[in-house]
Amino acid sequence: MVSRRLIAAAVLTAAAPALTAASLDIAVGKRLFERNWVSAPSSTKSDDGLGPLYDAPSCASCHTANPSAEIDETSTPPGMVVRLGNANGTGDPVYGYQLQTRGVAGQTPEGNPDIQWTEKNGPRAATVMLHNLGYGALSKGTRVALRRAPSLKGIGLLAQVPDSEILKRADSEDANHDGIAGRVPWLSVNGGRVLGRFGWRATQPDIVAQTAMAFSRDIGLSTRIHPEPWGDCTPAERACRAGPHGGENGSPEVADVMLDMIANYVASLPAPLPAKSGTGEKIFAQIGCTACHATLHLANGTPVPAYTDLLLHDMGGGLGDGIKEGAAEPWLWRTAPLWDVAGSLKIGGLLHDGRARNVAEAVEWHDGEGSAARARFRALSASDKAALVAFVSGL
Repeated sequence: MVSRRLIAAAVLTAAAPALTAASLDIAVGKRLFERNWVSAPSSTKSDDGLGPLYDAPSCASCHTANPSAEIDETSTPPGMVVRLGNANGTGDPVYGYQLQTRGVAGQTPEGNPDIQWTEKNGPRAATVMLHNLGYGALSKGTRVALRRAPSLKGIGLLAQVPDSEILKRADSEDANHDGIAGRVPWLSVNGGRVLGRFGWRATQPDIVAQTAMAFSRDIGLSTRIHPEPWGDCTPAERACRAGPHGGENGSPEVADVMLDMIANYVASLPAPLPAKSGTGEKIFAQIGCTACHATLHLANGTPVPAYTDLLLHDMGGGLGDGIKEGAAEPWLWRTAPLWDVAGSLKIGGLLHDGRARNVAEAVEWHDGEGSAARARFRALSASDKAALVAFVSGL
């Protein structure tokens, strides 16, 4: 068992002012979030276990507010990963659910993605070609798609929204005939049913679960929730499963206390300041955007202006990627929170794969339940359209 005192001593390198226990946990969680993990074995056992195959060495390397290089049309944006899957909800039999592009010493990375952006029939979209596949060809049924790391600002408030607040907006059969059919992202966890609310398709019920999944697939580290020290490596990837791995005596590579501290830090990240009310906000509501991009409330009635109902919606075939995840069929997506749009544009674009370079492009990709709002957006005058775009861009 790793104590908070030992973790704090290992991570905090400078004397800190007097802190409460909660603020100390958050401060340590921030350092753990930012720290690069290393391959096992290392002299510091709480630092090792990276990989053996992985995409990033730290949480912060994906969720970065200040990318080290300008994004261009030929580079993979920071925090972008390649998702693998199919319409049955399973991963590739050899490569798993995510392509790991890096490996520790002695390991062969799974492959290198080449992202080609095209604009042949409307807004741009990505075609992902995989090169240097290290373990043979993908299964014929495997589909390849991109996922962008979302902004974490305000995520702690979304975690506090009561289930009842989300459920009361659900209308899976469109009983009120408004063209919007919000589906509840129910997940099966430990034999019970819980509400999913995090991830592009609401596949995780809480911040701890979301963090543990990122450790497993992105960094290749085990936790109490995902105890496999090889992360996403399948039985076919024997070298990866054989190690090297961290942890002692079968314990997770990320100790429980460390996982909880990181989750507490993420939950503490403040939400962006509320947008100023004005013409753009009124138009946003008038054309029907708030039917999905709604304002939820905490148990005490406090509004959470993230502009999401946290439900799944049919966004049409253009955004469908052939991959089922959790309760979401390939054409269903959780309503994305609109907090920190400016930050998302800075580090790689909007929508789940960063294909939209601005708000107008993101709207153009709205089909299915979003088609009526898109049509109204197209019919706006130039000034009203600019006002709406400015409003959303400033969230």
